[in-house]
Amino acid sequence: MTYRIAAVSFLNTWPLIDALEELAPERVRLTSAVPSALAELLHADEADAALVPVVEWFRGAGAEIAPGVALATHGPVDSVKLFSRVPPTEIADVVVDRGSRTSVALLRILFADLYGVQPDFKVDVPQVETLLDEHEAALVIGDRCFAAEKRFREQGRDDVHIVDLGETWRQMTGLPFVFAVWVLGRGFAARATAAERDGLVALLREARDVGLTRLDRLAARAAAEGRLGPGGECSAAALAAYFGRSMCYRLGAAELAGLHRFHTLCVRHQIVPAGRGADPAAAE
Repeated sequence: MTYRIAAVSFLNTWPLIDALEELAPERVRLTSAVPSALAELLHADEADAALVPVVEWFRGAGAEIAPGVALATHGPVDSVKLFSRVPPTEIADVVVDRGSRTSVALLRILFADLYGVQPDFKVDVPQVETLLDEHEAALVIGDRCFAAEKRFREQGRDDVHIVDLGETWRQMTGLPFVFAVWVLGRGFAARATAAERDGLVALLREARDVGLTRLDRLAARAAAEGRLGPGGECSAAALAAYFGRSMCYRLGAAELAGLHRFHTLCVRHQIVPAGRGADPAAAE
């Protein structure tokens, strides 16, 4: 059976996807898409598994979470940040990345519960070159976040307020934050045998385990390609720290507790419907 697997191409996914085709060269077809499009691939039965933003899982995407694997953080995530010209408690308008779902939901919760404001949200693709020219604040995710930090540092913009959403969540809740999980599609779940389902889950976990053994190699490759890491620094050391310290790739009890807390808050703020939260069976 050929497994159709979809994920974003952001740096933070490299340890999860780098070894997939290597481990099963004739059984994997890997597709890249922005985070917001991954749930649609599952809905259309164009993917058997996708690395889905957890908000889309809450909203009903797919059939089940593949246990044990996640894109998570236990503190500063470094690649999901709010940049603003005014303090967070004074923000009246914010532009958010149209490619994001979970980060936008988290930002809405932080604005309401931590900062006590309700800014106007504009969905767009924040441009690093003009960031904060038209809006008081911008939520920037992924590789563009590193580029934004580099730009402001080079400009000496000490006036820009920067909030790391992973770190802020940890300070507010004391829990890890889970951004995305592998979700198996409904179509796949309906037609796959138990052995085929277990084979896909095992492949996703094995690819993660292999990826974690080669973080330094992945960091060196990213630096050689000119990719930026935390703080906008292009170096193997900065990128290795991002893979190994900023990100967590396991879905264990602590991460599941963070996922449950996030679901509770999303329901409270009417971001997602009640009824589908963190599945205890998804923990490693």
